[in-house]
Amino acid sequence: MKLSDYIVAFLQKKGVRHFFGYQGTMIAHLVDSIERNPLTENHSCYNEQGAAFAACGYAQAKEECACAYATSGPGAVNLLSGVADAYYDSLPVIFFTGQLNTYEYSEIEGLRQQGFQETDIVAMAGSITKYAVQIRKPEDIVKELNKAYHIANTGRKGPVLIDLPMDMQRSEVANPVYDMEFEECHTDPAQAEAAADVILEALEQSVRPVIMLGHGVDSTESQQALLRFTRERQIPVITSVLAKSVLSYDHPLNFGCIGGAYGHRYANMIANAKSDLILCFGISMCTRQIGTKVHEFAKNARIIRVDIDPYNLKRDIHEDGVNEVKLQAETGAVIRCLSEKGSSVKKEFGDWLEVCREIKENLQAVDDQTPERYTNRMIADLSDMLQDTSAIAVDVGQHMVWSYQSFKNREGQKLLFSGGHGAMGYGLPAAIGAYYATGRPVVCICGDGAFQMNIQELEWVKRENLPIKMLIMNNEALGMIRHLQRDYFDCLFAGTTDGCGFASCNFSKVADAYGIPSKRMWCDEVKETAPEFLEKEGPGLLEIMLEHGTYAYPKTCLGEPIHNQQPYAPKEVYEKLMSL
Repeated sequence: MKLSDYIVAFLQKKGVRHFFGYQGTMIAHLVDSIERNPLTENHSCYNEQGAAFAACGYAQAKEECACAYATSGPGAVNLLSGVADAYYDSLPVIFFTGQLNTYEYSEIEGLRQQGFQETDIVAMAGSITKYAVQIRKPEDIVKELNKAYHIANTGRKGPVLIDLPMDMQRSEVANPVYDMEFEECHTDPAQAEAAADVILEALEQSVRPVIMLGHGVDSTESQQALLRFTRERQIPVITSVLAKSVLSYDHPLNFGCIGGAYGHRYANMIANAKSDLILCFGISMCTRQIGTKVHEFAKNARIIRVDIDPYNLKRDIHEDGVNEVKLQAETGAVIRCLSEKGSSVKKEFGDWLEVCREIKENLQAVDDQTPERYTNRMIADLSDMLQDTSAIAVDVGQHMVWSYQSFKNREGQKLLFSGGHGAMGYGLPAAIGAYYATGRPVVCICGDGAFQMNIQELEWVKRENLPIKMLIMNNEALGMIRHLQRDYFDCLFAGTTDGCGFASCNFSKVADAYGIPSKRMWCDEVKETAPEFLEKEGPGLLEIMLEHGTYAYPKTCLGEPIHNQQPYAPKEVYEKLMSL
């Protein structure tokens, strides 16, 4: 069979139905094969970065493998930000790039370019993929495709890239194979069992344990098993931003997102200052989560970390790793062992849970009384209007902080973020991918800076009449950097505000030009006016105007412990909670 037909058939048999990309000469055979296969659908973006982020959103929302493609040279290079996003956030995405015919290569060492629109994309993508390879012989595609798919979907998941010279795409595959055996990366059962024993013993000795849950617990089955374990023992759960959706906002054990700068006050205080045992499952414990003074985090607590990635575990949290246990294992396997062994351990932590609830209630009240957090209250109101949406893709900026702090996600409703890469322009295409993953209405929340990064994908939304509601928070500034400039650069707002090298358009008028229904309103009108607009079927863009000087609070000031954030809690409240 034709090689490009084999690729599409292979992925279709693995459950990949939707392909995201942009047509070009050097990828035309693959696109033709996608279009001709009755079981697959081709979705065209308007910049290859949009296709890459759409594949990321699809993989996040569906928790399955996704696929994106681009032509050679500039098309392939445009994919790279999405490739990096998939790599840092452990998303199984297979990327295909077109390339010159193999006979066009001169094999002259040091030659800058072999031909028009040629780029060594395998070398470029090498540091942000789990595996990258160029196909130079037709007979290699069977092993390489099977291998790449296996690598993307096992161990710590992540992207792979296969570079396809045009003559390879149109060549023939003599013996197509769809299931090759590879060595599995599963944890030794004895290793998982030993890890569970360490955790159970630590719980027996603990008085104030906390579960810290990250995106590394990447299966719904494992997540639910861990939540059952915590519910039986009344252990509070704190998540990373990427794992926020694992618990609904009103789950009785949900104690917020950890964050070195912008985490929930109560999450930071409980983990950093009040716990005596922190059980970490698939969470990186990077500086964005626990603060730049890493060795100051949870100094009075024992830390046990379960992670499949040995490199994550090389970092010490406590100085010299004192009072810290690192267990390299598949989180799901350890959780299964905990579920099986845990029935014999009945210790509960109800008294400690009450302390956590008091901390949460008091610090929530502090934030509710902070005038600058009017944007958070607006996000909470919007979440009440969007209960029936399947996923919310949130771009990068102040609105991201407001969203993970205040969006009231319901059970089964997913909040999608660009985590490690933190890529502006992620939100709209990720929402598109999430729609194809869920088949239900979705939302994207963006800032005026972020939305302009991939604004061209409005035509994709219009062309396929996608039921996506786009919420643009327009403060006519790059608010997060503006906040930094206020504090550290004497209010010189270079490149962040109108008149200093930045400006925003009227997004409502832009949406009208694309033929997408739109509405523009001020923030204080949202609660009363937005519901009618958001209830309409089909796509829609809601532009919400904010004052220029918006801020994201609470925020940890440089040098402060992460549980003492600005604006500071009243002294009597802070001291009372610290004494509990």
